[in-house]
Order: sequence, then C-alpha cells, then structure tokens
Amino acid sequence: MKDPDNKPRATVIVATYESPAALGLVFAGLTRQSTTDFEVLVADDGSSEPTRRLVSAFIDDSGLTAAHVWQPDQGLRKGRILNRAILAAAGDYLVFLDGDCIPGPTFVARHLELARPHTYLSGSCVLLGPECSENLTPSAVRAGALDGVRTCRPGNRRARRVAALQIPALGPLLDRRFSPAPVGFHGGNASVARDDALAVGGFDERFQRFEDKDFGHRLRLNGIRDASVRYRVPVWHVHHERPYVDQAMRDENRARFEANIEAGIARTPHGLVRDAPPDTGTRTR
Repeated sequence: MKDPDNKPRATVIVATYESPAALGLVFAGLTRQSTTDFEVLVADDGSSEPTRRLVSAFIDDSGLTAAHVWQPDQGLRKGRILNRAILAAAGDYLVFLDGDCIPGPTFVARHLELARPHTYLSGSCVLLGPECSENLTPSAVRAGALDGVRTCRPGNRRARRVAALQIPALGPLLDRRFSPAPVGFHGGNASVARDDALAVGGFDERFQRFEDKDFGHRLRLNGIRDASVRYRVPVWHVHHERPYVDQAMRDENRARFEANIEAGIARTPHGLVRDAPPDTGTRTR
C-alpha cells in the first residue's frame, strides 16, 4: 500500500470469482485511467490459480498500487469479501466495480469529480453481446476499442447510454430525466465515502443476491443521499451465464431484503468487523 502520508484519494474495489478472462479486460480498463489517484483492491471470493496468476501479474506490471484480498471458496460470499476489502482500503472514497464490468478511461476521475458529502453515486452497465464479449481482448480495450462504440454495439434499449458516451453533455440531462428515484446502489458501478460505508456496517454477509440493494437502502436510512450517474459514468458489462443463481436463491434473498426494510435496519449486525485480522492472502505492490 502507499505510505499513509501519501495515501490514494480513492480505492477501487473489484469483486471477482473464477472469471479471469473478464477480469483481464477490467484490468486493461483500469490501466488507462485518466487519473492515478487511486489504488485497486481485488476482492476475490475464492478464485483458483488462473485468477491468482492474473492478479499477481497485474500487481507487478500495471504500475498501479494494487492488492489481492482473497478468501477460501466456501460458497457465494461476496458480501464478506467486500467487507474485508473495505477494511483494507487506504482511500477515503470507495469505488465499486464488478470483475466483469470494463471501465472507460474516465471512470475513476468521474466518480471523484461527482462525489458529494454524505451522498452515494450509482451508475449502471452497457451490456455487451456474446460475440463481442468473446472476441474482445485486453489489448483491444487498452487501444480504445470501446471508447467510440465502434467494435461492440449493444442492444437498442441501451442506446441512450451509448449516446451519452459519445455526447458527454447529454449525461446530466439524461440522469435527471430517466434515472429512477430512489437510485439503488449498483455494486458493479457505484461509489461512497468509506466512513459512510463503515457507519452502516458494510454489507450484510447473509446475502447471496441483493446485497448491494440492501446496502444502498441502509445508507439512505442513515441519511446518505443517492445520486444517479448511470448516463455520466457508464461501464461495459461482459456477457456471461449465471449458473450460480437460481430462483430459490433469489426468493430467499428478496425475502431477507424485504424483512430488513420492514425492520428499518440502518446498521447491519451481520456486516463488517472493524478489528478483523489481516487476510494472509493479501498481496500488495
């Protein structure tokens, strides 16, 4: 990590599990950011050796301050690994990115530019098609293949977000007109102050789905405002199947989310522990 006296302004937390091909594309996007005032924590929910090697190469070669926060594979425990990353973060501002979401070159800078006190920002993703996702390479991402939407064209229903990429002045207008209220916390493209995340206990570790929606709801209960950046800070989502999610899991987690809403829980008792021991799997540059 950086020296405490020269710590990064932001920590980008990248959640991943056994998706090294997509993660390599995400890393390519992170290496071309317009600012370097951030560190990267890879929050890894138990991936095996191919992901370990990829993260190790990224730590050694990217030129960024980065670390691998890993836990053993004991089922879907995304909330737990995100909490461990929050505790390990050196930055005062947390930017969340899923390991299948490719950031554009101004991703971090825009989150920092648009950040406001006691406010979380939530964006969304432009979905890439199967063929584009399969053929896209890290070198193509680094060369700007996605910048002008020339090589990968998403479905028409995402056309407004693509237009916002090409005409940035549209972003604020589209956010005001087309974003839902309240704005849910979208864990693949969102940001919040670290102190605000700590105040609500981080993520409820009982969730396998809806952990980000629950997190956002508790932030709002705790007085944190929500703001949409879905048209100002889009990211590109790599197509893939989701065999790990079934209807029974969705129903169980939705019921838990609704129960938390009804109970008015602002700080979860099932979240992060501030004095958790360091993770021996963490590597830094």
